[in-house]
Amino acid sequence: MAGKTSREAAVNALIAQPTIRGAAAACGIAEKTLHAWLKEEDFAKKVREAQQEISRATMGRLLSSIGLAIDTLAEIAGDQAQAPGPRVTASKAILDHSLKIYELEAVQERLEALERRLNV
Repeated sequence: MAGKTSREAAVNALIAQPTIRGAAAACGIAEKTLHAWLKEEDFAKKVREAQQEISRATMGRLLSSIGLAIDTLAEIAGDQAQAPGPRVTASKAILDHSLKIYELEAVQERLEALERRLNV
């Protein structure tokens, strides 16, 4: 059985690679081994936690950009001489993604409330 560092490398590879095959190759283990590890509750939990940590960090960065996006849109809206194309597109993308995050958080809160009621 591979050591702890191999498993840690596998968790990191699963986060960085788009496929299990790619993750196995990246950390130098057999794909079959990685599939077996993913069936283990503790290993699967570590992978989920790593994914959640990256998601939280990404959401935090995105949410911290909301003010800049709003400021950019306001600046462009007030300056008729400015060519707004790419900046407006980027600002709208930040706002769109931020709104999706808020929607997902609301769904998550509702799901957690339901789970508490059901004692799951």
